[in-house]
Amino acid sequence: MAWYDVFSTFYDQTVERVYRSYRARVVDALELEVGDSVLDLACGTGPNHPYLVDATRGDGRIFGVDFSAGMLKRAEAQAQREGWTNVFLLERDARQLTVADLEAACGAPVHLSHVVVALGLSVIPDWEAVFKATFELLPPGGRYVIFDIHAERWVPQTWVVRKMAQADLSRQTWRALEACSEDFSFEYLPGSPHIHGGRPFLASGRRPE
Repeated sequence: MAWYDVFSTFYDQTVERVYRSYRARVVDALELEVGDSVLDLACGTGPNHPYLVDATRGDGRIFGVDFSAGMLKRAEAQAQREGWTNVFLLERDARQLTVADLEAACGAPVHLSHVVVALGLSVIPDWEAVFKATFELLPPGGRYVIFDIHAERWVPQTWVVRKMAQADLSRQTWRALEACSEDFSFEYLPGSPHIHGGRPFLASGRRPE
């Protein structure tokens, strides 16, 4: 993910401006309550974190995991600037991530109840293994939310996204969640392929009891 270390230096000023309006909707889909612990997979520079901190009323724990040190450096700067003491950042290969890693990061027992991955599964090379590993971190009833872009037909902007973000927008990543969850939901969100490279979507489901 060396490119993402470079990408991090201008991500918030460029790409994130296109997706910022979706962040509150994505976090709402988690149905968080005060004190919940949530894994923000492929957290990048931390654009979800203000909404996650607010949704848990500052009493929950937010674990941001990414494979790019550059992205995490900016997420850490944001957390320090905002004075968040409940945001913990880990540079990890998510295929090997364990609850013990999260507990080591915060120094306390962790009951992980939610996972969110926004604009990550279209980028991660071994995305199916990452999805499986992180879904299995949830207890029965735990909630998993995916926000991403899907291109049924490629337009010029799809190629731009592929080049800049190294994203494969042909992936139907929600299918993996649909196959193993209950209370599954899926919807396309308003957006234009000529801006996003495809259609923004939101999918959610719970690990079966």
